[in-house]
Amino acid sequence: MRTTLNVERPLSVPVGLTLAPGLSMLALITDSLGGRERGAPESWRGLVRSVAEDKDAPIVRSLATPGYSVVPDLVFPGDPVTDIGAETQVEMLRDLPGEALLDELEAIVGDEPPPQWRAAADRPVEWLHGYADLLERTWSVMEDVWKRARPLLDREIERVAIAAARGSMDAVLNGLHDECAFDDGAFSFPDSQPERFHIGSRRLVLMPMLSGPTALVSHLDGPDVVWIGYPLPRAGLLTAEPRPQGKDAPLALLLGDVRATILSNLDRPLTMGRLAKVTRQAPNALTYHCDRLESTGLIRRNRLGREIHIERTDRATALVHLLLAP
Repeated sequence: MRTTLNVERPLSVPVGLTLAPGLSMLALITDSLGGRERGAPESWRGLVRSVAEDKDAPIVRSLATPGYSVVPDLVFPGDPVTDIGAETQVEMLRDLPGEALLDELEAIVGDEPPPQWRAAADRPVEWLHGYADLLERTWSVMEDVWKRARPLLDREIERVAIAAARGSMDAVLNGLHDECAFDDGAFSFPDSQPERFHIGSRRLVLMPMLSGPTALVSHLDGPDVVWIGYPLPRAGLLTAEPRPQGKDAPLALLLGDVRATILSNLDRPLTMGRLAKVTRQAPNALTYHCDRLESTGLIRRNRLGREIHIERTDRATALVHLLLAP
C-alpha cells in the first residue's frame, strides 16, 4: 500500500527547502519511544529515552500506534515555508486552544476517536501541553547534534537548490530514501493508510530530518503548500564523537574558551540576555568579548527595539564549521 502524490513532469511547481528541527524531534520520538523503528542511530534513541517520563505514554500512543499514519496537522505548528525553531514550536503548542485539537481530530477520525486518541479528545489542552513538554525535553538532548549537523544541512540546501535550478528534481525525489520512488510524474511511499493527491499549483517544500534512513513525514493536503520530511543524507556521520568543546578544542585554542563558546552558540541570532545565559557569562564580561569578536569581523550587533541581537558573520560560521564539524 502506497500513498501517491502526482506532480507535473518535468516538475514545474516552486520547490523550496526548510530547516525544521521540531520535525526531526517528532520523528525521533516515534522511533525511540513508539516502536516505529526507522533506523535512527542507537545513540540518538538513547538520548531521547533518557528524557522520557511515564506521563509521555498517552502522547506517544497517539503519535505512533501501529496501523495509523495520519495525525493532526498541529503536531507540527508553524509556517512550513520558513525555518522554524524547536523552541518556537514548543511555545506555539502551549498557546494552542484545546478546540483546535478537537476540530482536527474530528476532521481526521470523526466523532468517535480511536483508542489512542481518546486521551487527547478528553483532555486536549493537557495533551498539547504534554506534547510540548516532550518535544522540549527531546530538543534539550538533541540540540547539540542539530548544531553539529549544520554543515550537512547547508550542503543539502545547496544540493536541492542546484537540482531545482537545473530541472533535475526527479533525481532528488527518487532518492529521498530507499522506499520512496518518483516515477512517471508520481512520488510514492509506503503507507498504512494510503491516499492519492495531486500537487496542482501548490508549492513543494522539502524538510531534511535527523532521523533513521527510512523515516518519512509528510503533509500533502495543505491548501498552498505540500511538504515532505525526509532523512538528511549522511546524517550517520553525526554519530561519531564530536570534537572537544572545552579548552582543548581547536576553536578554543584559536580564540580562547569564552569566545569559542560564544561563536559556537550563535547558530541563530540571540539577544545579549539569552547569550549570557547559554554561555554562562556575566553581562560585562560578555560585552567585553563581543567587542573583541566584533572588531575582528566575527559577529555583528543588530538593535531591534530595546534589544540587541548578536549574529555570527559568514566568516565566523565558516570558521566554526571548519574547526568544530565532526
